[in-house]
Amino acid sequence: MLGLDKRRILQGSASNLTRVILGMLISLVLPHFLVHHLGTAEYSAWVLILQLAAYVNFLDLGLQTAIGKFVAEYTAAGNAIAARKTVSTAFTVMVGAGLLGALAIFGMVWQVPRLFTQMPGALVGDVRYGLMAVGFSVAFALPFGVFLATFTGLQEYGFPTVLIATSRVVSTVGLIVLLLMHGTLVQMALLMAVCNITTALLQFAGWKRYASKRIGFDLFGFDRQTSSLLLEYCGILTIWTIGSLLISGLDTAIVGHFDYKNTGYYAIASSATNFMLLLVSNLMGPLLPAISSLQVRRTPLELGGLLVTTTRLSTALLAMLGIPLLFLGFPLLRIWVGVTYASHALIYLEVLVAANIVRQLAYPYALMVVGLGKQRFATVSPVLEAIVNLSVSILLARRYGAIGVAAGTLIGAFAGVIAHFVVSMPRTQAAIAVQRLRLIREGVARPLLSFLPLFACLPFWRRLSMLPLPVPLLALWVVATASILWWIGLAPNDRRQMTQVVRRAVS
Repeated sequence: MLGLDKRRILQGSASNLTRVILGMLISLVLPHFLVHHLGTAEYSAWVLILQLAAYVNFLDLGLQTAIGKFVAEYTAAGNAIAARKTVSTAFTVMVGAGLLGALAIFGMVWQVPRLFTQMPGALVGDVRYGLMAVGFSVAFALPFGVFLATFTGLQEYGFPTVLIATSRVVSTVGLIVLLLMHGTLVQMALLMAVCNITTALLQFAGWKRYASKRIGFDLFGFDRQTSSLLLEYCGILTIWTIGSLLISGLDTAIVGHFDYKNTGYYAIASSATNFMLLLVSNLMGPLLPAISSLQVRRTPLELGGLLVTTTRLSTALLAMLGIPLLFLGFPLLRIWVGVTYASHALIYLEVLVAANIVRQLAYPYALMVVGLGKQRFATVSPVLEAIVNLSVSILLARRYGAIGVAAGTLIGAFAGVIAHFVVSMPRTQAAIAVQRLRLIREGVARPLLSFLPLFACLPFWRRLSMLPLPVPLLALWVVATASILWWIGLAPNDRRQMTQVVRRAVS
């Protein structure tokens, strides 16, 4: 990878891969229990509780990303004082954000009947109490994310991996036990609140034990110069964060407002799509702190080459995960959540997978832009995608319900990626020198050739069948897809690097 510190990047990718695989296994188990122990309306209510509470996390406004970037830079420069000021100032700012989040939760609790007019009246009270419990716990936990972000800056991923994985396992087991005991939505929400608060406190404990000697902290310490630097860096990221909220954060809530009966089905499709996104984002995520710490030693031309390589790897991962979800969506969903949810959620899954494959084509570029602090030159894309996604989703949802929201996501994804290639990349050539035609040819088109066998099999495709093709044709499709992806979609060096990531994850 052009001489980058491959050991740290691969270690971070392997650590994140381990965490994501465990998270995926948990996410496969929990919805299975939820959909079989809750009615459709109750499951939709539970999804909306979690969705609304998660909005508080958007008040982070990119601060955790900023901490990872600046801690990486200051650590590389040996400036412990600046790193300490960064963490202390960020914590103080996030305390204020947490208080704002608590107020926002209170407002949403008050407006639940108006937000979801189609929700059965018997569930309104449970949703309100559940939202208070989960929402306030998320607001409490918000400042403590600062301590976990220090590990990203240090490019050390062991403790975050163990903590997040353990938290997910404990909360999942607890929810399953409650479901088996016929627990209520409120009891489930209280359990989630306890887990959120405990995890937040353990983040501080982990920093205290493993990172405090290298990254200091002053309770409610605040430095104006540091805060100005953080706010300047996060100013554009705030726009990106708001764009992310409008792009994907509101989808389930919009479905809940216009088409409540399909909220649970849409949420299942969205969850399945998130498996793909989490894996790709966590494998590519270590690129950001690496770029931040090493940018002064790499030329724009070298960074352009790195962008082509990481885009090719990211696109190959998208193809490897997205093709089975598109072609084998029904049997996978049926095994996971049963035939009723599978038949209803399939169309949403297909559209959302396509939308997120398109959107993630520019993900490595966005990561590098943020890592280099050049995000102000690439703001057109998230803004345009947010506007197109939200407006089209609401417009189509009024007439077509949940499928209109999914279609809005797909249309917005195309708008965002086109804006990156047409508008943003020419403005960042001074930092990332890359030929767009080369990026499209080598980074995007090459791995996407693996979709050709899928298109060739469409005339024989039995969409709502556990076996979408006759066995011989299915075997031929698998071999052809895997061969094209591995031998054509990837360069020889890519294959070696992916093998190293998997080996590190296993070891």
